[in-house]
Amino acid sequence: MIASTNNSSARHPGAGGIGAALGALLLLAAAAPGAGAAEPSDADLEFFEKRVRPVLLEHCVECHGPEKQKGGLRLDSRAGWARGGDSGPALVPGQPGDSRLVVAVRWDDPDLQMPPRERLPERDVATLEEWVRRGAPDPRTDVAGVPAPASPTPSGSVIHWAYRPVRPGSVPSVRTSDWSRTAVDRFLLARLEEAGLEPGPDATASARLRRFHLDLTGLLPTPGELAAFGSDPGPEAWDRVVDELLARPGFGEQWARNWFDVVRFAESVTLRGLLLTGAWRYRDYVVEAFNRDLTYPQFLAEQVAGDLMGGATIAERQRRHVATTFLSLGNTNLEEQDKRQLDLDVVDEQLDVLGKAFLGQTLGCARCHDHKFDPIPTRDYHALAGIFASTRILRHANVSERIELPLPLSPGDELRWTAHEAELAAVRSDLASAREERQRTVGGGPGGPVPIDALAGIVVDDDAARRVGTWEASTHTRPFVGAGYLHDRNADKGGCTLTFQPADLPGGVYEVRFAFTPGDNRADAVPVTVFSADGERTVQVDQRRAPSDGTPFVSLGRHRFEAGGQAHVLVSTAGTRGHVVADAVQFLPVAGDAAASPWRSGHEPKVADAAAVATGACGSFMGVPRVSARWCCSA
Repeated sequence: MIASTNNSSARHPGAGGIGAALGALLLLAAAAPGAGAAEPSDADLEFFEKRVRPVLLEHCVECHGPEKQKGGLRLDSRAGWARGGDSGPALVPGQPGDSRLVVAVRWDDPDLQMPPRERLPERDVATLEEWVRRGAPDPRTDVAGVPAPASPTPSGSVIHWAYRPVRPGSVPSVRTSDWSRTAVDRFLLARLEEAGLEPGPDATASARLRRFHLDLTGLLPTPGELAAFGSDPGPEAWDRVVDELLARPGFGEQWARNWFDVVRFAESVTLRGLLLTGAWRYRDYVVEAFNRDLTYPQFLAEQVAGDLMGGATIAERQRRHVATTFLSLGNTNLEEQDKRQLDLDVVDEQLDVLGKAFLGQTLGCARCHDHKFDPIPTRDYHALAGIFASTRILRHANVSERIELPLPLSPGDELRWTAHEAELAAVRSDLASAREERQRTVGGGPGGPVPIDALAGIVVDDDAARRVGTWEASTHTRPFVGAGYLHDRNADKGGCTLTFQPADLPGGVYEVRFAFTPGDNRADAVPVTVFSADGERTVQVDQRRAPSDGTPFVSLGRHRFEAGGQAHVLVSTAGTRGHVVADAVQFLPVAGDAAASPWRSGHEPKVADAAAVATGACGSFMGVPRVSARWCCSA
């Protein structure tokens, strides 16, 4: 779970259900002047404020701003770059290649290089290129040559409607007074009458019922529900319908979806599709909050500082810890190598969603400059940023990862959890020891080679094989026997062979085993022929599949050899598709019906069933799957 900000959470008087509060916010958003304006888009303006304006302020405005205008060019306003300097317009919206500003920062033209002393970082160049490609969206309306006001709410300027105090308004008079049931109806009717229109007929009972269901649960009523409701219900029937729909789990699921859009909820991030493993807990928290009719101030406070609020019960403390996942859902670039920059980008993203979700107000622009009409100065932005920066969200590495913390438990559960963790640690230690032993003897996993002296019988390694054609030595894929293995480079098919012949093989019956390193690029039908006292026998070996017994060897069967007679194994590349690999051949004497162990005494792998034990230990805990028993949301 997220280690939430260590500031005191504000407690606001008043109460109101989340559904009512969020519904009011959605209505205000729909009615706000300018909502839905297409040019420029919100995403383009946000790109300018977060990416472009900082570059211009840091690298350009000093020489092309209110104090200096080198070359007659100003870049501190839209009008400035549109008018251009002595050489004409600084850029052509939508065409980076034809824009002098972009050409200058690329440094491709030796006669036009800006900044003149040091080239911009590649990231900043790419930012300006993308800005121009987007059509150069720029909200700065200052007229070039007129300095911008220093105050975020300049004295004497027109106050934006969003910051004007709420005042009681007069309800308009209407001609058809019997139609209106509320004051809101009179506002609607007044506009209709002004346009010479009349209200439409009232909706039918079935239509109203469908609207109630869709609004409150997102689902249509069933045919049975429509039939049971009747064609002309009274007011009490409507009250019962609303109460019943509000009591359904689907109410929280429907309205939580609106909140998820506001707080950028997702269960993965863009980077490599990395999963936010604890996001599902936050999802369930929000759904439950709507269904519990949690007050809106409490809902907001828990998401900002729930871990600091305590709780009367363990369940309440856990729920409030989960609520702070809100702060860690951001889609930040975890591959950013400047980790201090990454930390501040996380804080900026948190402040951005905090302002948009709780205030309906963007805050991110104030990272670099005072807001012009909004009461958001830069000093306030960085004061808030300092609070959020006090919390460690990420554990840094090449690709940073979110920190996960355990949920609080009761004292009894805490003791059981501690014992469980100790038992699991012991199992993991046994498993690690078993793997080390297996690697030492078998060469399992990514570890080293299998020593020849650890193998029983007579072993002929690839360096002792007689070669025909070109074979290449390699140690790329492990495990292998001895010092490495040979492969045919997937070339000269049919022209390469290897002959493995033991010296002075005593007569008898032997199990012959062939070692190779498997892989997807290997041949799936390698002809390996055993020459024995009973003639020759060819086995097709699929080198794309690993040997089934966990060793590097596959069995070529049992064969009888006579002392001084033919006794060798031939590996051919004829008719193969893919790389042919050969590592070693082992001759194991057979006593009776059983072949000897492939390992010398004292070298047998001691691989216990620790993996099965670990799986069982990780299966469940206190009735909850181990993977989700305690650990909370990613941070």
